[in-house]
Amino acid sequence: MFHARSRPSHSRSRWLGAVLVLLGAARSLPAQELSLFGGVMDTQDHEDSSYSWQVDYRQDIYRNLAASIAVINEGHVPGHHRDGTAWEAWGRLPFADNRFAVAVGVGEYYYFDTVLLPDGTSADIHGAAPIYSFSATAYVADRWSLRFMANRISPAHDLKVNTAAVGVGYWFGQDRKPTPGRLGDAPGEKAHVTDNELTLFGGQSVVNTFLSQSARACAAEYRRGVMPHLDATASLIYEGDPEIIRRSGLALQLWGVNTFFHDRISVGAGLGPYFYLDHKQPVDPAQRIPASVAPLASLTLSARLSEHWRLRLVFDRVMSNYNRDADIFLGGLSCVWPR
Repeated sequence: MFHARSRPSHSRSRWLGAVLVLLGAARSLPAQELSLFGGVMDTQDHEDSSYSWQVDYRQDIYRNLAASIAVINEGHVPGHHRDGTAWEAWGRLPFADNRFAVAVGVGEYYYFDTVLLPDGTSADIHGAAPIYSFSATAYVADRWSLRFMANRISPAHDLKVNTAAVGVGYWFGQDRKPTPGRLGDAPGEKAHVTDNELTLFGGQSVVNTFLSQSARACAAEYRRGVMPHLDATASLIYEGDPEIIRRSGLALQLWGVNTFFHDRISVGAGLGPYFYLDHKQPVDPAQRIPASVAPLASLTLSARLSEHWRLRLVFDRVMSNYNRDADIFLGGLSCVWPR
């Protein structure tokens, strides 16, 4: 049913295109409501079930219209380890003086499915599927909310599932409650969010196979704001030696970024090419050390310690075309100086 290199390029280009569109729109969207969920997943035929968790970042564009970006992990069922990113538009109905709201969402889910093959190896299947969602939210305090979320994920040629979860949300905006039209602590007259920043990272890489081989990883990143809510980075990454890969290289990314609480906290999403060498990549014997390129999608969170120092966390997803996708979890200390 599945092949080791099935459907990577078309679905990946659609996924990257959606990321670029939303990053380009970041200047005008008041994306400030973050929710964390835990729950269950059930397959369409009800034969298998597992846990599920979700991180959802939502903005109210108008009173009855919202948009969201979510990371969904569908847990583990026999033969499948799948997660992905959902991009949705929501019709929203608030009531009881905005203390409650129900919403219906529809969008696209770009997924990564680690599939067990008959020979005992695994394949990384990249694909896209429609997603349909329902949420019910209770705003229990000025900045806190409780939310129920249900999703229906329906790929044409992969596992169809339902998820249900409950979670807690926090409003990051300037006001005490969500206000359409605000974009966090917008930089105002500043031409950028980030000055010059150099970060040294340490962490762990995990290869997306059924054995989840892992290794210590490290990286160095130079970051600079190039326009309001847009950073550019150049990173040297070493993914360690988790037995089946030994990969390192240079990543060049653009990031949609935002800052909250008077620049004490910043968040961002990045995308760009990762130029790497993998000394264990299967290749033609005549090609000694292959150089390759893969898309790299990333999330980051940073906290300001002082005028010149920050703590920064980064999550990277390497999207390979030879069944060696990997997640890289990094934490580091940043030195900041004015331009």
